[in-house]
Amino acid sequence: MTTKKNDLEIFVDRLFANHRKTKAVIELRDEVLSNLEAKVSDYLEQGMEYAQAVHLAIRDIEAVDHLIDDHQTVDMTAYRLDIAQTALLYFAIAWILTIPARLLALGSAVNTLLMLLVATSGIAYTVLSRKRRDGDGHKESIDTGKLKRLSRIVWILWGTFAVVVTLFTLLTRFGSDIWFGRTMQVTGPYGFYAFALQLLLPLLTVIIPLIFHHADKRITKYEVNEQ
Repeated sequence: MTTKKNDLEIFVDRLFANHRKTKAVIELRDEVLSNLEAKVSDYLEQGMEYAQAVHLAIRDIEAVDHLIDDHQTVDMTAYRLDIAQTALLYFAIAWILTIPARLLALGSAVNTLLMLLVATSGIAYTVLSRKRRDGDGHKESIDTGKLKRLSRIVWILWGTFAVVVTLFTLLTRFGSDIWFGRTMQVTGPYGFYAFALQLLLPLLTVIIPLIFHHADKRITKYEVNEQ
């Protein structure tokens, strides 16, 4: 077995690869690496080969999950402001893109709903901005592991929803044509426009998992010391 001087560092990096790079995790990572290097040094002083020393030092370490606390203290005002800003941006873009869809009843309903969501997220952003300017640094502990799992679940649910809705739309539009062996076709530009909206508008709900994903990825930015 050939080794390099950075074998221990590579091993430790793999142990922590699936964990957030919070201050506490980074400190734990450095501590684990330091302990392993000390063990290897002891083995080398006993006359052991480097490869065997590394093997003995790391053989009983399979994971560090039990050493890591997923709870993270964050500046909730700044964190919520970030999420509100992202939600406002997503809803505003979707609202602008769906303005032409107001030609149809479904498109009009979706565009109106998005307009209300823009207004709601805009109000939330304004309130949170004022709180932050006033120095409201409310701190709160968040279970980041649970948030990550929730984000994954929301993506799975949305993916299932998107597939089901798309298949349902296609079957209701072309099901009889397929059943009777007729050629599938959309009549005229307006028919195509109406069908495209019926197919695409439900997919705008991707905003929901995108917001959860953003919340999961941005939480480390607002980490604060508990002191």
